[in-house]
Amino acid sequence: MSLIEELEAREAAARVRVEELEVKIVELTSRLVGEREAWSRLRVTRETVAEVLAELSGQDVTEAAPLREKAPAAT
Repeated sequence: MSLIEELEAREAAARVRVEELEVKIVELTSRLVGEREAWSRLRVTRETVAEVLAELSGQDVTEAAPLREKAPAAT
């Protein structure tokens, strides 16, 4: 096998690895979006319930603030 043929073979193998990684990235990105949405809905639900419970108990809503968590910044 010539040097050029060897380089072409390595290039082709690298291209295949890159394409496989790109497919995995798309799949993981899709899963990440779905999980972030589920997390966000749960967080909002918990915060809403805490606010309602605080209002029902006569507690100031700002006192329920420690129940809130900050979400990490989306990347």
